[in-house]
Amino acid sequence: MKTERLIVLVSPEEKARVERLAKRQCKSVGELVRNALSDFEAAQDAGGKPNGMAPVEDAELSAEQKAALERLAETALSTMQRANAALDKAFEAVEETKAQLAEQRAKKRTASA
Repeated sequence: MKTERLIVLVSPEEKARVERLAKRQCKSVGELVRNALSDFEAAQDAGGKPNGMAPVEDAELSAEQKAALERLAETALSTMQRANAALDKAFEAVEETKAQLAEQRAKKRTASA
């Protein structure tokens, strides 16, 4: 497969988030981005929204039902974002712990040498 380089400017926080997500999924950042692009295009081809939700025909639901579903979707999105933030913090804590353990092991090796 012929490839080309794509440079995208992101904040340091966004870069770290993408790298953590790729690591969690055992993928390279490039693979993660390519998969996300494919998923986005598939959702668009299906008439869905970028998050993959398919549209609901307006005639099928009352205004009250649509409003309730919209609130539910907003709540679900907010909850997912908080869960992702919590997972990011937990992942950072695990990485810090691994670094501390490696440092302790190195000190023990130096002390016993």
